[in-house]
Amino acid sequence: RKSMGRSVALVGGLLVGALLALAACADPEPEPTAPAPVAASPSPAATEVAAPSEPRSGGILKRTHPTDPAGFDPVQDSSINTVFLIAPVYSQLLRFDPQGGEALTPELAESWELTPDGRQLTFTLRSDVAWHDGEPFTSADVKAHFERVIDPPQGLFSSERSPFLHVAGIEAPDPATVRFNTEFATENLLQSFAAGHYMVVSKHVMERETAEDPRGLRTNPEALVGTGPYVFDSYEPGVAFRVRRNPDYWDAEKPYLDGIDFLIIRDPVTRFSALVTGRVHMSAHGSPSLTAAQAAEARSDYAEDIVVERVRGPFWLGGLFNAARPPFDDPRVRQALSLAVDRSGYLRVVTGGPEGTGVLGGLSPPGAPFALPDDELQALAGYRQPKAQDLALARQLLEQAGLADGFQTSVTVRGDVPLWVDAALFLQDQWQRLGLDVDVETVEFAASIQSMLRGEFDVRIGGNAFNLVDPTRVLYAPFHSQGPNFLHYPTHDAVDALLEAQRRELDPDRRRDLSRQAERLLLEEVVPGVVGHYSIYLYGARKEVGGWRALDYMLYNQYRMDDVWLRE
Repeated sequence: RKSMGRSVALVGGLLVGALLALAACADPEPEPTAPAPVAASPSPAATEVAAPSEPRSGGILKRTHPTDPAGFDPVQDSSINTVFLIAPVYSQLLRFDPQGGEALTPELAESWELTPDGRQLTFTLRSDVAWHDGEPFTSADVKAHFERVIDPPQGLFSSERSPFLHVAGIEAPDPATVRFNTEFATENLLQSFAAGHYMVVSKHVMERETAEDPRGLRTNPEALVGTGPYVFDSYEPGVAFRVRRNPDYWDAEKPYLDGIDFLIIRDPVTRFSALVTGRVHMSAHGSPSLTAAQAAEARSDYAEDIVVERVRGPFWLGGLFNAARPPFDDPRVRQALSLAVDRSGYLRVVTGGPEGTGVLGGLSPPGAPFALPDDELQALAGYRQPKAQDLALARQLLEQAGLADGFQTSVTVRGDVPLWVDAALFLQDQWQRLGLDVDVETVEFAASIQSMLRGEFDVRIGGNAFNLVDPTRVLYAPFHSQGPNFLHYPTHDAVDALLEAQRRELDPDRRRDLSRQAERLLLEEVVPGVVGHYSIYLYGARKEVGGWRALDYMLYNQYRMDDVWLRE
């Protein structure tokens, strides 16, 4: 572990001097800069699309990947660093149309039926599907997989359980039929099966790999036996992860590619160089994609060769407090640290301003039906401008907590994404203005996951990523005290009641109101963390790539890659 305190001079292109300059002008307050709104879909100015042409077969697609994955099990390893690699190997019951966003299309399921009371969902499965090892695919595989998702054995962490917690039982009456029975109806049960984390793992491989260790699937890439369009080929740590065309895929015309090579390149400058020189066809996706400066350079200097797409990411980044440790178990301390952060300054310095990689947001994705309206969000404590009122209140709260002279703390951040380190340095600067002594500690990606799960941090740079734009996934899963992703956050009875009520509410308007009430409490009173920004991703692809279209909030849901092809 490398400790980075006030001695750090330059990280990821962020000058600490810029932070100090920002702090120096805090009193008197600078004129507020309103964050630029993001359109519901990328504007023509932000996204250029290559001319369409007919798909053709053949070729190896090469993509950059920022790090070695923490594991290979879709139940345990929910990070995009795993999903990105293994999604081409697996299939789901349903999927979102890769060209149409929210439209549902069948994959392993041929058809489905939901009872009028919304409490029973029956899938009829395809009969022409086999696992990559030749074993037949049946309803027993689906039943075993989702039982593992919903009720994991002791020692296994299932991070994507929230949409299915109300499933009371799963039946497999015959090899082609699987039935989900639920305790109550929910608004989004069917859509949940299309979210990208619910790739079905075979029963026989799961039982073999987990016979001695419930976590065994995550450590063995050779256990990547799916039903998807590509077959696992090889994995060289630090070098590449490779998949090749499945000759027995049920959709005989697909995939178009002969295979995909994911080249592991940790350095963001080297990743960009690989794209512009043609060593790879596509940039990494998610936070390690193009920086604002790289996207601008690609548009100005490489427009004949590279398409840049600007989309909303299903992820907010900020500083999350460990409420199981003092002094963060005191809500006054959490409130004070949230009040001290200048969100507009964060967007200017960390994400690059209006054309950068972030926009203002709360805990819910900007533009979602249940998100707080922009004018209401910007009036909340911590979000409002100018900052003088919030800073005065922050100092009062620390004094009430007996910490008027500040305290020593640390911010833990994975060091392989410069944007994340920049966010840590910004929070360090903001909290030092309150008299805190703040160290920034960088860790490797896998170590950052373990420190999060074990609660071995004061403040960690992270956030909430989601595969479905729905309050059960976005708010209930992380912030309800019984939510599957509740990790060292503060508890609050009123928040629990509101988030539980919205799960069971079928009227969209009433459900939206319940979710917004919960979010207001979370942002101003409970304060599990400080939201720095909602992500904007800048994806780069060379114009040889056909059949690819990046979609808002679909980061986890469009990596089967069976529709993608290469032009000559």
